[in-house]
Amino acid sequence: MLAAVLLIVGIRSTNPTSSGPLAVLVAKRLIPKGTTGNAIWRKELYLVTVIPSGQVEAGAISDPASCRGRIVVADILPGQQLTSADFTAEASDG
Repeated sequence: MLAAVLLIVGIRSTNPTSSGPLAVLVAKRLIPKGTTGNAIWRKELYLVTVIPSGQVEAGAISDPASCRGRIVVADILPGQQLTSADFTAEASDG
């Protein structure tokens, strides 16, 4: 897990505007609406996938920790890139 995070950080920090491949998170299986980002992170419901920059969706998430404290707003399908638009800004207490 740590190696994957370091890979992501290394790829992004080397040249964040690069037109080369980038590492993003992709759903391993259906992640239902209402799932917490903590559960996604803890259960590793994602794969770190390196894809060509031209196929990276806007707001694609590259750091698994950035899902923590947030909630999925709509079902995320298997193979779908996790993006910031898939999550609330932060989980509510109520």
